[in-house]
Amino acid sequence: MRERDQALLESVRTHRDRLGSAIAFGSLGARRPLTSLTSRLIAGMVIAAIACAACVGVGFVGSILRANAAAAEEQRQQQEQQQAPVDETPVPTDETEGTEP
Repeated sequence: MRERDQALLESVRTHRDRLGSAIAFGSLGARRPLTSLTSRLIAGMVIAAIACAACVGVGFVGSILRANAAAAEEQRQQQEQQQAPVDETPVPTDETEGTEP
């Protein structure tokens, strides 16, 4: 029973201390030092800059990969055109074969 009473008294003491500091120094946000808020702001800006840089990097790498794939496809098509022989002789049709005397 003494332990419960001791815990209750300690809780009441802590509560009174918190109320006293709130009355004397204002709310918790007002008591927070400016350096703490500034460091949070700077940390947020750094995280945002890293996220932006990551997005730009992914877009840049993606565009390079697309350009390389397009160049490879174009080169493959050119090689196919160069390797395929061009047959310029006319192909006889059935109409011209039967006209001989």
